[in-house]
Amino acid sequence: MIKYPSGITNNLLKPVIYGAESNRASFTAGMNFNVTLKILKSGNQVAAEGSFATALTFYSWVRKQVNARHPVSDYTSSRRNRKLMNEYTNRILVRVINHRVDLSHAPDNRWLEEFYPDNSNFLMSLPDFLGMNGARQWYEKGITYNVLGETIHPFYGVYFPTRTEHLTLFSNWLSTRKEDFGCAVDIGTGCGILSLLMAKCGIKDIYATDINPNAVYSTIMETERHSFGSKIRAEQGSLFGSIKKFSGLTVFNPPWIPGEPNNLMDRGIYYEKGFFENFIRQADLRMQPESTLAIIFSNFAIEAGITDINPIEEIAGMNKNFIIEDKLTHPVTERSPKGTKSWVNRIRENEVTELWILKKGG
Repeated sequence: MIKYPSGITNNLLKPVIYGAESNRASFTAGMNFNVTLKILKSGNQVAAEGSFATALTFYSWVRKQVNARHPVSDYTSSRRNRKLMNEYTNRILVRVINHRVDLSHAPDNRWLEEFYPDNSNFLMSLPDFLGMNGARQWYEKGITYNVLGETIHPFYGVYFPTRTEHLTLFSNWLSTRKEDFGCAVDIGTGCGILSLLMAKCGIKDIYATDINPNAVYSTIMETERHSFGSKIRAEQGSLFGSIKKFSGLTVFNPPWIPGEPNNLMDRGIYYEKGFFENFIRQADLRMQPESTLAIIFSNFAIEAGITDINPIEEIAGMNKNFIIEDKLTHPVTERSPKGTKSWVNRIRENEVTELWILKKGG
């Protein structure tokens, strides 16, 4: 039986912080940005002083320099641009004093105290603070998903869908099959939305797993916030976690793009070589005969020219214990605003979300 993890709030993923006493070069309004950029290029850090607006202005200026040097025209150039941008801007630090960023007009964020209760003075990267600040706004405001009919408040460092076609595809399929399943496993639950969708459809017993402790914490909070008359239990663990044998519905929304994940958040987007082969081996060991596996996927990587292989189709062909029972698709209708990310829109013209239904053989 999976139980809520004990002491998870002590194990949450948080931004890296640096000692406040460390000596670093600083920049403020009126300084030559080119000189500061040279410091970043040399591999050294700089600390922002003065106003939050100056820090943001420099951050935006660095982005323009990176865009000029590495213009984005497709997925590959986008990754190269992003890598260099992260390399430079992660060296821009802000100073925190008494759990507040020491720049005029900088926004407050309660997580600075909640995440670091025993350390009130430190340095952290500007992108980390911006990410924390954006995540706090999503957490407080919440995101309403029409397919669920509820608002979800994803915690810091937790993947949540910004597109909904795959959620609609899964929800529509589940509504026709919900009587078939008394229990389900949600692998890589993220913010917990698939577990909540299954609970809304009447599945009474749901196990949610995720390697990211923040995702497990977030799912537990959502379970307490929403009640569909179901039991949702969350566990930190890879793939099936501690589940040994299972006979219900297994749902998996894996990463859609082959690549090297740099952190746990990236693991929700990029999958490494051998990832799907490992998953189907684990599924074969743990899923009982006649149980159902639903995999949510997309052909984005194929349309972007990253690969010509659909890993779901490949692993189903490799493991004869699984039979493809059905494949449902839904075209991607959401687009970036006109004039922005045109290369993404070109991909999405032919992108479809996919729902693969596999049956475990006897």
